[in-house]
Amino acid sequence: MLEGQKTEEKESEKGTVKIGYVQWASAEASTHIVEEVLEEKMGYNVELSVLQTGGMYQATTDGEIDAFVCSWLPDTDKNYWEKHGDKLVELNNNYLHAQIGIVVPEYVTIDSIAEMKDHADKFDKRIVGIDPGAAQMIVIKDKTMPNYGIEDWDLEESSGPAMTAELGRSIKDKEWVAVTGWKPHWKWSKWDLKFLKDPDLTMGEGEYIKSMGRPNIKKDLPEVASFLENYQVTTEQLGSVMLAIQNGKDPKKAAEEFVKNNKEAVNKWIQNK
Repeated sequence: MLEGQKTEEKESEKGTVKIGYVQWASAEASTHIVEEVLEEKMGYNVELSVLQTGGMYQATTDGEIDAFVCSWLPDTDKNYWEKHGDKLVELNNNYLHAQIGIVVPEYVTIDSIAEMKDHADKFDKRIVGIDPGAAQMIVIKDKTMPNYGIEDWDLEESSGPAMTAELGRSIKDKEWVAVTGWKPHWKWSKWDLKFLKDPDLTMGEGEYIKSMGRPNIKKDLPEVASFLENYQVTTEQLGSVMLAIQNGKDPKKAAEEFVKNNKEAVNKWIQNK
């Protein structure tokens, strides 16, 4: 499941950096920005691996990949963090004010997860989810659904793209639908959506996205570690890349254009502290 591997002609004296990510829109966009900076501004080769959340943490702990920029804390990835956190190197919070939850179209007339059980027929007793290994799926299944009396509903396993496809189909037909959702994500720019309130805070109060490195990354790859300690994106910056990818642009091309158009931000990231 490796992508972005380079030919021998492009081998860099600086060597190869291995970056992992999960197949979320925000993670894909952010990881390709990092890839572009490492390759075009810093002279490294980069190999990207798409992994499940647990596999990403494990591979970094084992040193099979060097870093990832999509650790959702303190709640979403809590179980993985408790298992691997003492071995990983925390580098920086690269995105602030992230959020996860259950998302519905704005036209749905309820505002809280606590109200869902009273509208089981309209929702067809289902929540459209993403990949089963995603920490968000585990939290919703084990904590959120039992807490609000909907543990007998179906939490459908799919993927990020399949979830948004079903969301779009339901909105087109003006049907009630609930999905596992998060910010940042391009769907907020495409449709009028809202998070259902989680009054008992089963999914926590708010998230940040952190960059993580393998053991000894600061010793073995000091320049890369320094860059990732500086790397941080805004909602507007990340959103522009996510939207470009969603509209059909190749992720590498979208990241290339972002780096070209955001020289000031990039220069801050790659300067030594």
